[in-house]
Amino acid sequence: MKKPILISFLLFSFFIASSQKSFLVFKKKNKTIENYWVGSSVAFQTKDKEWQKGEITEIQNDSFYIRPIVMQYSLYRIDTFYYAIKGFSISDVHAMPKRGVLVDYKDGKFQIINSGGHQHWYWIKSGALFKLLGIGYATLTIVNGAISGDLSSSQNKTQLAIAAGLVVAGVAMKKAYSQTLKLRKKYYLKIIEL
Repeated sequence: MKKPILISFLLFSFFIASSQKSFLVFKKKNKTIENYWVGSSVAFQTKDKEWQKGEITEIQNDSFYIRPIVMQYSLYRIDTFYYAIKGFSISDVHAMPKRGVLVDYKDGKFQIINSGGHQHWYWIKSGALFKLLGIGYATLTIVNGAISGDLSSSQNKTQLAIAAGLVVAGVAMKKAYSQTLKLRKKYYLKIIEL
């Protein structure tokens, strides 16, 4: 009884393994971040800073092919458009989106959608919270000074300097925050042949 089950399992494993000839691996040094097989969805930025997204249709020695898929949502239905298959070399890929970053079709092209996805601590990392706190604190200081009739005191200047510092920190954080992982020595794509 055990022998037929073992033979069936081995045959099934052989057919699964033979159907997947190669796959694409996104790595950080020696740690695998993501594996992409034929049929899986991938999003990436090319060297000319254009985003591409689609289903992988074929993987070869140093290149892969995707079929861009665009989904348009309306009140009563979802329309799906399939475009012609495009081929890309590994060297064409400039950056990959960070985990949780949503790349979708908007305004006639693929781009990062900030309203979607699941980015941990996005409001802090992007500096939006600091800018909002700075503007709110400055508004509160000005309104309190107008109510008390004293806008020129040194305490108001200190509070306005703190508010300006929060806004500047938010702008600096926005400039430093990146939603992509650039492919260089640390991050790279590799095709594994089976």
